[in-house]
Amino acid sequence: MPVLCQKISMLDTSEVVFLQLGAMAALAFYVAANLGANDVANSMGTSVGSKALTLRQAIIVAGILEFSGAVLFGQGVSETLATGVVNAQVFAAQPQVFLIGMVSVLIACGIWLQIATSRGLPVSSSHAVVGAIAGFSCVAAGINAVDWRTIGTISLTWVATPVASGALAALFYSVVKYSILDRPDPLSQMREWIPWLSAALLSVFGIIVLPSIVDVAFVQTGAIAFVYDTFGWSLPIHDIVIGIGSIGAIVLTLNSWKKLELVENAKGSAADFVTDVTDVTD
Repeated sequence: MPVLCQKISMLDTSEVVFLQLGAMAALAFYVAANLGANDVANSMGTSVGSKALTLRQAIIVAGILEFSGAVLFGQGVSETLATGVVNAQVFAAQPQVFLIGMVSVLIACGIWLQIATSRGLPVSSSHAVVGAIAGFSCVAAGINAVDWRTIGTISLTWVATPVASGALAALFYSVVKYSILDRPDPLSQMREWIPWLSAALLSVFGIIVLPSIVDVAFVQTGAIAFVYDTFGWSLPIHDIVIGIGSIGAIVLTLNSWKKLELVENAKGSAADFVTDVTDVTD
């Protein structure tokens, strides 16, 4: 009889755990859907609006990049949200309170994003998450449970981000306007500037993103060690990054030249059509 009761108890526990996992998965799906409806729309709205990407292309690119960014670069931000905003040691004696609090954060973030999205308001999910964590921590463990210095640093970045983004956008547009748009033949100038713009874009990407990708793809998988053991070649990470960036810049330049050529051909065809119509009219 005791053995039977123990088995029933184990079954009940497994069912509870399964229900908890299912509920967390559903909540995560709800928050992720709202993130896609608001945050991803913010980042991809300019690309779709400028016709650089179609809506379908933007969704595919966003899905790949959002997943890659979360996997490759999300650890630092996750650690800050989990232990930087609030002192987790305060909840060491009652971890279930911390768990319930984080679930409350997800619910609050999802609801707020849904309300903002339904009204067409572009908002930041990070603002909602940080505020929700600080709010539940103050209620559950007191005001001293929150690391207000970290909150201040994060808030400072919220103020600095639009200023820095605006300054960089203004600088970049001024260079493009002066060097390309205001010239007598913008298409010809664009052809000359495409390699430099491609190199600049891939340089920024290479400095910020590629080292982490190379580390995951080549170092952690043992590919570099395999090449060294097999062929005796020592491949420095920065050389791989430079090589990938150079190939990317060349491919981007050639592809941009090809599209520019299509634009030039379309412009020439339109001009010829206008000339033919004028001749017929005369």
